[in-house]
Amino acid sequence: MRAPDTPTMRVAVTLLTAVLGMLSTRSARAAPFELTWSAPPSCPSHETIVAATRERLGEGETSEPPDLYVRGLVTTEGAVLVVDLQVRDVGGVELGERRVRFEGRSCKAIAEPVALVLATMIAVARPREGGHEATVGAVTEPEPSPSSTPGPTPSPAPSPARRSHRPAPPPSPRVRVPMTIGASAVASFGLLPHAGFGGALRYTMTLPSKIAVLLGAEGSFETSPPVSAGGGEAIFRYVDVGGLAGVRVARTRWLELVPLVEGRAGLIFPSATGFPLDYGAIRFSGVVGAGVLGRIILREALRLDVMPSLRVPITRDEFRVLEGEQLVRVHRPLFVGARLAVGIAYEFP
Repeated sequence: MRAPDTPTMRVAVTLLTAVLGMLSTRSARAAPFELTWSAPPSCPSHETIVAATRERLGEGETSEPPDLYVRGLVTTEGAVLVVDLQVRDVGGVELGERRVRFEGRSCKAIAEPVALVLATMIAVARPREGGHEATVGAVTEPEPSPSSTPGPTPSPAPSPARRSHRPAPPPSPRVRVPMTIGASAVASFGLLPHAGFGGALRYTMTLPSKIAVLLGAEGSFETSPPVSAGGGEAIFRYVDVGGLAGVRVARTRWLELVPLVEGRAGLIFPSATGFPLDYGAIRFSGVVGAGVLGRIILREALRLDVMPSLRVPITRDEFRVLEGEQLVRVHRPLFVGARLAVGIAYEFP
């Protein structure tokens, strides 16, 4: 016996068709994703981020090929953790980009908030099918009145395909190169008589790479206490410029350590009272050295720089004065000297 073709039956069939269409649309939208994750060792692993993101999406592992590619990069800006997330489709088109900053939080603790942001980006970027819109049109079809003559149900007019208008992707994040400029007080031993005291100006930059390479330049000035020589006194002054290079080996919320090497070129200017001194007394002095730059993070952009180092002069000219008919030795640099610079540096945002 054939079931009667009633309006109620037609509505039930239509609703069942709509539910099946919505389920198939949802399955089509659940596109697998692949994550490329780059982070310091102290941060959550790739597997941890993927598992947390799938849990947020309510999905499990799948063997289907991905049609969304996600890139995550964790960097540091002083005491702030910065996470850059980017979503692309299989054609390489950017579908979304986010930058999340975490201040005062350990890297281990960012897994859940990063997974939440990543799940939201993936849900927004997944393709949407047109079947859901057609189903809505079928559900809202008006029922025929009971008094009308039964006949074939008119098919709903096909809705025009909606063109997806995605906003232009934001520009790629600018790679940040931390730069500092600072001033230090300087004390040294070995290059000048007794000790040298002065100041220095230093510029540094840290290259963005897996190993944080620091490059810098410095100029300094030092002067010595008076040295008795014959019947008078001599004072030595030293001016130099140099380059620095090192690799950051440790970083915490309040401290950075950078072992480095340096090379310097300068001039030693002696001046005297009580005996004549000609311009030929000026001497060139080249210096090579090694030390450690310790940076204590005082505030977001303010640093206390402490840099002890050992240095070896390339030339060790001897300074003498003529007293009567006898040459009197005044000073000669030591084989190995020491230097300490302490000052304040400002890191550009």
